[in-house]
Amino acid sequence: MYERLPTLELWERTAARREAGQVIVPMQGVPMLPMPEHVIKAVSESAGEVFPRATRGRMVLKAAIAEHLNVRYGLTPEPDTELLVTHGAQHGMSVALRALLAPNDEVLIPAPTYFFDALVRMAGAQPRYVHASADEGWALPLEGLEAAITPATRAIILCNPNNPTGYVPSKTELTSLLSFAKRHDLYIFSDESYEDYVHDGHGYTPQMTLSEIYDRLITVTSFSKNYAFSSWRVGYIHARADLLGAIWRTFECDSINVGDIPQLAAHAALVGSRDWLDVEFDTFRHRRDILLEATRDAGFDAVTPAAGVFCYVDFAKTGLAGRKLEEALLDVGVPASTGDRFAGRAAHYARIMYGGTQENILRAVERFALLPRL
Repeated sequence: MYERLPTLELWERTAARREAGQVIVPMQGVPMLPMPEHVIKAVSESAGEVFPRATRGRMVLKAAIAEHLNVRYGLTPEPDTELLVTHGAQHGMSVALRALLAPNDEVLIPAPTYFFDALVRMAGAQPRYVHASADEGWALPLEGLEAAITPATRAIILCNPNNPTGYVPSKTELTSLLSFAKRHDLYIFSDESYEDYVHDGHGYTPQMTLSEIYDRLITVTSFSKNYAFSSWRVGYIHARADLLGAIWRTFECDSINVGDIPQLAAHAALVGSRDWLDVEFDTFRHRRDILLEATRDAGFDAVTPAAGVFCYVDFAKTGLAGRKLEEALLDVGVPASTGDRFAGRAAHYARIMYGGTQENILRAVERFALLPRL
């Protein structure tokens, strides 16, 4: 039996408390925005159509994704054989792992990290976490990965940019990681859903731009994050043709195809104006800085995240960790997942989101004063 996604379980507990009358500070992650007119128009115009089945995804969307990757990163994926439309990044990662891994394979995962554990186990494989350090800014634990390799190791899963720490690996780090993977003939599965959330530093490097170093690479991406598409569940996988062929066959058995209307909505969002998104995205760095300053003024600390919509805050001064810390934060009206939820050793950390309003960010930090102190 697999554990539920921690954030979904937390949302339900939070909703139950709110319904019982507790005042909860609204803590938002990715943008929850109404669709713009050009997306609504595309949906309206396609709603009455009947579409021929395209199990790899509608070509118009894949061609637009290929153009986006070319213009932004200089990549040249072949739309029909190197791109596969999925029901979001979570689904894409699950299908890819099940397609390419075998029972009892081991998968190295730098931690803390997103919730890949159940996805790996559903593929019959075993996750092995290699822990990063706050003292090193949550950088990729390259030496630890080298030390963790065994004859059963078949893959690495990377979250770039990282959720929950907001760390963005540099091109140099990724080059080292790909060289390591090549030496050991490993797949690298990379969740790159936060490409538009990088605030500062050296910036985001897609692993596919380094495929001349090594090409057993599988990237999954989510429209939910970059285009506020949580309600539509659209994402895609990018991999070389032979790897994607195996993934596609698994995908067909799993889902047959993604809905045509959501795909056309995604196409409209991708090729249309970004004005409706830029208004929101342009404020994330400012909101991050507000949360960091207020959190430090309250006596807690966090490594400054270079990306994302969350700060990974150290609450060790409370003397609480894990479920006790999560419940204490919820008791003061701040929903947040703790470090152990992200396969981290530091259960006294919690991911605090800053995708909401400035007022609510400051309200949340004010509640930190109600937490116990050692």
